[in-house]
Parts: sequence; C-alpha cells; structure tokens
Amino acid sequence: MKIEPKAYYDNGAIPIFEPSLEEFKDFKAFMTSIEDYGRKAGIVKIIPPKEWQDQLPNIEKKLKDVHIAKPITQHILGGRGIFTQTNIEDRKAYSIDDWYQLCQHLDHRPPPLDNKQKTTNSHQQMDFESKYSHLSTDQYKEIERNYWRNITFNQPKYGADMLGTLFDESVKEWNPNTLDNILHDLHVTLPGVNRPYLYFGMWKATFAWHVEDMDLYSINYIHFGAPKQWYVIPPSQQKKFESFMQATFFTQYKSCHEFLRHKTFIVSPKVLQDNNISVQRCVQQPGEFMVTFPYGYHSGYNLDFNCAESVNFALESWIQIGQKAQSCHCVSDSVTIDVASLFPSTIEPIRKKRKRTKKTDCLLCSMSYPDALVTAKGQDVHKICAEAVGETWIQDSIVYGVDRIPSSRWKLVCIYCKQKTGACMQCCHGKCWKSFHVTCALQHQATVDKVSNYDPSQPHSQFNAYCPQHDPQRLIEKKALDEHYIKEMSKKFQLDLEIYTKWRGGGFYPGKIKECIPSQKMCRVVLQDGVIRKVPWRDISLSPPSTF
Repeated sequence: MKIEPKAYYDNGAIPIFEPSLEEFKDFKAFMTSIEDYGRKAGIVKIIPPKEWQDQLPNIEKKLKDVHIAKPITQHILGGRGIFTQTNIEDRKAYSIDDWYQLCQHLDHRPPPLDNKQKTTNSHQQMDFESKYSHLSTDQYKEIERNYWRNITFNQPKYGADMLGTLFDESVKEWNPNTLDNILHDLHVTLPGVNRPYLYFGMWKATFAWHVEDMDLYSINYIHFGAPKQWYVIPPSQQKKFESFMQATFFTQYKSCHEFLRHKTFIVSPKVLQDNNISVQRCVQQPGEFMVTFPYGYHSGYNLDFNCAESVNFALESWIQIGQKAQSCHCVSDSVTIDVASLFPSTIEPIRKKRKRTKKTDCLLCSMSYPDALVTAKGQDVHKICAEAVGETWIQDSIVYGVDRIPSSRWKLVCIYCKQKTGACMQCCHGKCWKSFHVTCALQHQATVDKVSNYDPSQPHSQFNAYCPQHDPQRLIEKKALDEHYIKEMSKKFQLDLEIYTKWRGGGFYPGKIKECIPSQKMCRVVLQDGVIRKVPWRDISLSPPSTF
C-alpha cells in the first residue's frame, strides 16, 4: 500500500493525510506506508474518513462519569522567548461542566476574534464545538503571537495524564486501546504508554518541548472542543536542537542529561529559528489525529476548552531505537522498557556483538565496568564503591567488610537508577534519608566530596555526597537563577511604568508602578482611582486587556 500526503500544512513540511476508509482500516499497514514521511517531518496530521467519524459512539453519557482529578496549574517564568514551567497539582476535582465553566472565566479566555466578542464570568451552557475551530491560517498566527506575548500571565490549568478513554469496544479501527502494534502485546499495563491518557485543556494549557518516553511514537486525537497548536523539530535537527537546549539550560543539563524528558522547558519558535533551528507549525482540529515519530521533538498549547486522548505505540522499526533510548532517573513516573527481554529474538545479533567486550558487575552498585577490585571471596567491587560504603575498606587491593554491611543498607533503593541493587550510601545532609550508589551520583553530576580527615582504623564512608535537594552546588546555581530573575524583573518594572493588573475573580485594571519590591517579588501600584495596592509580579502585564 502506497499512501501520499494530500497536502502540507501551510505549505510547510508537515504532511497531511486524508486516507480512504479502505486505506484507514489497517492501522499497522497505514503507519508503515507513511513512515518515511513521518521520520522526515517528525510529525504528521491524519484526517480520518467521514465514514469512520460517523460511526463513533456518542460520548456525552461517558463524560458525566469523568472527573478531572488533580489538574496542574502551570507557572511559566522567563522572558525573551526562553521559559521554564513548574506544574503545581490542584487538590480540587472538576466535573466536565465545572471545567468548562472555569475555561469561560475571564482569566482563561483566548483573545477575542473580533472587537464585538465579550467574555463573562456567569454560568454558560456547555458547548462541545469551539468558535476557534477551522479558522484561517492567518487567524491562528495572530492567536499564536498573543500566546507568546502573554505566556507568563494568567496561569492556565491542565487536566493532563488522566488514565482513561472515551472510545469503546464498538470502535474497531484506530481505537487507542487496541492499536495493532508491538506495545499492545506487552504483558504489563503502562499508563499513557500502552493504555491511553485523557487530556482536558484550556487556553494556553501548554506541553513543553519533549520526545516520547523511550523515543516511542505517539498518537493524539481531539474528541471535541478547540484545536491544539503544535510545533515540531525535524528529526534531522535533533542533535542541533539538543545542543542548543543544553547550552541554554546548562544548569539543568548538568543535573540531568535527560532533562528535556522533564517536559518543563519552553523556547519560542522565533528564538530557535534565530539560532538556525528549523521549526514547523501545525494546528490540529477536533476529530483529527496527530502522530509523532521517534526523535521528533514537539511542543504546543491548547486554544480553548477541549478534550484529547493520547497513547504511545511502536512499529517493528522502533526496536533498534528502543535499545538505544535513554531514560531520566530524576522523576518518579519515568518509563523504561526492557527491550532485550521483550523482543529477544530481534536483538540477538546485537547481543552477540556485545559479547566481545566483557564487563563485570559490581557487588555494591548497578553499573558494570571492565575494571574492578575483588573481595576476599572473589566478588567484583569498584574501588570508589568500596570507599563510599561505610562498612567496607581496601587493603592491598582487596576489599574487606562486605559481610559487615547491614541488611537495611542492601534494601535501599537508589534515587537515580531506581534499583534495589548493591549497597547505597545516603545523603550527608542532616537527617536526609535519600540513598544512591556513588557511581550513579557521579554520573548525574552530584556533589561528591572526599573526606579530608578519613581515619582508616575506623572505617566509614570516605565521601560526603548529597541528594539533588541538598546539593550545595545546585543550591548555589538555583540561587543565582533566582537572583537573575529578580534582577531582570526589577529592570522591567520601572517607576511610573504604565501597566495592567489582574485581580482574582475580577478583571484587569490599568495603573502605574510606584515602587518595585524585589524582596517580595511584588510592585506597589497606583490604580486609576488613586488606590495603591501591592501586586505580585505574575499578575502584572504590559499588554492591554484585549490581548490577554
């Protein structure tokens, strides 16, 4: 089967496919046939045939049982096209109607399409269709400009990563629960990977630059509501993009080489293009699929109230990619798939190649290296591991004291590799209980200092090592970033500068800055009625209300 794009979005590089029902029926065959296009662009849009859309079940009854539990509030800080995103969990649960009403609030409205459009905070009848769907490309570009002008104001909420589906068993083709792919045959449920997630968006709810866990494919479908704006970096520019991001967010890169998997770093297309990195855009309408491909970094935002469903998948060609994929060990929900054990026959040739380099497993950590010392019983131990674990010591190149290691230490789990393997040391800060292998700590650029007054006659760890939370070097870097932010904002908010302030539950009010208070990250503002109030920096905008 040979399928070619119907068009390219805005005459760019993102292909749009409009398959017939016959072409669309076989998911695996269809994806295999368009794989070359996807690998080149990093993402494709697929408009399903009308016959498929017409047979979809009504989802309104299902929606009544859906509760958006613990949505995140997205706090985005930065400027000049470079931002970091912090997600704060909301304890409140929302019904679909509650979420819709929240999206109608003045704080969360997209820019008006015309001067006559008005917003209100009163209760409105829920509408599954959005006036922001199927606009012209120029209109979406204007909305995009508004997004980047106001990205740091009016923190959006996002009902993201909710395990669930709005498809049922009557949907045989392109049902995220039953996609014909090699992940569907796993004997374990991985939420969001081989079981779909639901996403409830609003204006400006953002997904930062990332590739999928284990460099998998992903498929995203908008059930109803407003479109999504997507950005993608072509896979051919993956390394160039990564190098730029590593240099831009060097502190975070130093802390975790897989920091982009945190999904908290945002850079505007303009900044990337100014650094000779190609960025492609595409708007996904409700009822359309977007499919991302391995190594295609993508990001974007929602244009208003909507609901999408997403899941990962993999074709056979991914197996070689999955073998080389790196995982982040900083976050608890990082996904790792043991490709070797799941697809042993496929990777047998690679195993045979690797037998040429024999590596030994260290008794005290989770890493393998060609060189190691030995214990009195002939077990392999890294020199640095023997020095780091408090009960062991080295004498005449032999490691002693392994039998003195208490059972409680053997049970500790490393915060970096997540494995209960070997014997971990613990953070030396106060009563901190966090544990890690010294080799893992060094791999993640943690502070590991040699103890100056070590006494060989009384064995104890020869190193003072810190977890990320208490690492003095990271604290210094964090403080420097905070000081830089305060300095930049202090320059920005000058005396008598005309601004607009936002009030909780209210509208926007013009005023002038009378005093900037860096120590509190606030400004003293005089409003038009002469009232002076202290306003947090996050609630101050230089743009007039019509552009919020």
